[in-house]
Amino acid sequence: KINQSEELSTFVKSVCPRFKLALQQNEIMDVFADDYNDLIEVDGVFGNKADNNLKEYQSFTDLEFSKNKSIAQIDWHPSIKGIVAVAYTEKLKYDDRVDLSSRILMTPSLILIWGFSDPIHPQLVLEAPEDIYTFKFNPTDPNIVAAGCINGQVVMWDISQYEARLRNHKNTGARANKTRSDLFDVEYQRSPVVHYAAVSSIESSHKMAVMDLLWLPDSVEVARMGVPVENKAQASCQLITVGIDGNVMFWDIRMQKPAGAAGLGGLGAPAKKEKETTKEKFSSIPATFAHLDLQWKPMNVVPLSKLTGPGLHPGVTISISQQLQIVKSKMQNLVSGNPPLIHRTNSSVSRQRPVEVEGVNTKFFAGTEDGYLIYTDWKAEKDPESGKLVSSKPVYAIPCHAGPVHCLLRSPFYNHIFMSVGGWSWSIWKEGESEILQTSRSNFKFTAACWSTTRPGVFYIGREDGNIDVWDLMDRSHEPSMSQNISSSAVTSIVPYRVSSKQVLLGVGDNFGTLHILEVPWSLRQASPNELTAMSSYFERECSRIDYYKDRDANREEKIVDSSPQIPAALETDEEEEERLKKSFNNYLTMEKEFLVKLGLKKEDDPVQLIH
Repeated sequence: KINQSEELSTFVKSVCPRFKLALQQNEIMDVFADDYNDLIEVDGVFGNKADNNLKEYQSFTDLEFSKNKSIAQIDWHPSIKGIVAVAYTEKLKYDDRVDLSSRILMTPSLILIWGFSDPIHPQLVLEAPEDIYTFKFNPTDPNIVAAGCINGQVVMWDISQYEARLRNHKNTGARANKTRSDLFDVEYQRSPVVHYAAVSSIESSHKMAVMDLLWLPDSVEVARMGVPVENKAQASCQLITVGIDGNVMFWDIRMQKPAGAAGLGGLGAPAKKEKETTKEKFSSIPATFAHLDLQWKPMNVVPLSKLTGPGLHPGVTISISQQLQIVKSKMQNLVSGNPPLIHRTNSSVSRQRPVEVEGVNTKFFAGTEDGYLIYTDWKAEKDPESGKLVSSKPVYAIPCHAGPVHCLLRSPFYNHIFMSVGGWSWSIWKEGESEILQTSRSNFKFTAACWSTTRPGVFYIGREDGNIDVWDLMDRSHEPSMSQNISSSAVTSIVPYRVSSKQVLLGVGDNFGTLHILEVPWSLRQASPNELTAMSSYFERECSRIDYYKDRDANREEKIVDSSPQIPAALETDEEEEERLKKSFNNYLTMEKEFLVKLGLKKEDDPVQLIH
């Protein structure tokens, strides 16, 4: 009865227009939005928008270990906050190194692992056979550290027995601050020295310095001849190194099963036991990598061949596809309860036929000492003449910098965008395309760089005069948004670290051996809501602009008139010229009639007054 009543019908008809208007307003704007909340600055407690300078959070230097040395590389611990490792090298050129070789042999080559709780004493000291130019923590098991030496060897450390010390570094620092007697305790102040657990065979290693090192991710591993296969161990067991000798080498830290062995028992147990006994006499070095020590050889070698002529390009840095990039925060093996990788390295490589992974990009970029950018494939190809599998030739080699390519960094937000830094300039490239952005020549050499981990359009460039240029492409692209002095010597390494959404740090090393920890201000860590889309559109526009200029230049080349003399055509007579003009005018009248007929202004039967 209510639904059929006239009162309800009248009420619905009266409120229907207002109801439709309210629905339209809800579509146009959010009536439930709190405008006062939108006026509040996000993270205003942790930083001021007007403050754009990098603030020194902490600095680390050691009068004994880092004196008269330079920082070669920095790496943050993947799972423990407040732990950072630094490699120190001698500040000597080749001739000086030869003259002072006796002193260098007596000086230990070290990697210092620092904790924020104690800026005076390092938590650990990793001892190496030679100066270290590059090193990395294993992303799935940070107790494994791999490094490349100046003599071409690859070194491994096992720091598992010091994991508790690193995790409790805050308590250690607090105890050192509270107990005054500990400040004068020599045993307490002395940092543990960790000897390397394995070093590669010098005959099979790089013939010159190892300049860059990368761990392969835990999802893919590389088999013989560069074929990507499934990683059943789900742990990072392989690494890539590049050296000045022009070779890119792939290494596997697992035990290689001999051809005649039926199982693990067939591995040379007496030799292994003898080696362990020898090491135990020397020091308490864990036998985790005893199967590799002085016998470790690369499983694949990819030469950086020149496109024309013999010889190799001296490699300095390397960048693999982001499909294979390692997410450092991914610690599935430790969280899920699986045993760490360090307890599984003694398992030998399976002899079953591996399953090849489809769709994996095996091409990579390499930067060289002579300023070239090389794009090549680590997967072997079949030689059309002999039919044998040989190393792939580079797809292209572009001279892009007037000096060594110090950095080759992929954007953490775009897989196909990467940056190269070397000489007096930096360039941004798109994989498969040419460079899309290049800075003008600077007055100072660029020595280090890194992308921002929170803002797609921000990156940092270190210079030889100790300054850091902050580039914000959302602000300007022709000059840095800010330049700040950090040290009186050259900046040698910049590595970012995201502590939380409210704090981002930069680890900056200089040529004096000082590690500076800088805090990134609010304006450089907080991205705008549409910055990711805006930067993507910016890169696409730059690519379209370059494609336009390429097409225009190609069309201009096609339209170049041959400069050879042309035979002049015969001159027309007056009668021929008059006849040609009449014919052209009659064609015009015919086209005019057809146009007017289509508009309905004339009929088909209307005559056309042609000139005869």
